Amino acid sequence: MLNLSPINLPRRDVVSSINIGVFVSINEDYAIVPRNFDDKARELIAERLDVEVISTSINGSNLIGSLVVGNSRGFLVSRYATDLEIEPIKKVTRVERLPDRMNACGNLILVNDKSALVHPELSNKSVQLIEEFLGVSVYKGCIGGYNVVGKAAAVTDKGLLVNPYVKEEDDIKDLEKIFDVSLGVGTINFGSPLIGSGLIVNSKGYIVGSNTTGPEIARVEEVFQLI
Repeated sequence: MLNLSPINLPRRDVVSSINIGVFVSINEDYAIVPRNFDDKARELIAERLDVEVISTSINGSNLIGSLVVGNSRGFLVSRYATDLEIEPIKKVTRVERLPDRMNACGNLILVNDKSALVHPELSNKSVQLIEEFLGVSVYKGCIGGYNVVGKAAAVTDKGLLVNPYVKEEDDIKDLEKIFDVSLGVGTINFGSPLIGSGLIVNSKGYIVGSNTTGPEIARVEEVFQLI
């Protein structure tokens, strides 16, 4: 029988919230976190995901996971991010502002190193920037009825976890084709369909909100090949 004791699971609440994906944005090499994260939280993220941790704010906000998104080629941030806020990111990797009236990049964009799925109302100018800056093919659409695709799912170059409202076989095949990975269906934080809100993951590791159950964790590990 698997040992599902919480002490052995990569789970942690951050800033009094189970929604770690709202506060942290990651790619394969870096994690961007709010300045108010304590040393223990930063160390956990660095260890579990094998990344360098960058502390900043965006738009004066700590909701980094909602306002920043990236892949191995760099990060996109809200158009309202100041020069001072993006400077810590710019020192170590590529960063660009998304020129859109909708500014919550982490909510609006789901991306790996091959493709991106974006909010249906994202401007063509923003789509072009995503294509050029992140080096991906861009598609517009929803996931399980959610247009905040960055929080309705999570994706790496190894797997894609979507919410249970994605039921049509054609939709599943389309998503697998777009991201060129195998797809799994699941939830996070004891049944939440907003997977990207309660999970941060790359090809090396993951952290989930502490309400996430053993079976939900097993699904994450299976889908992203982290067993």
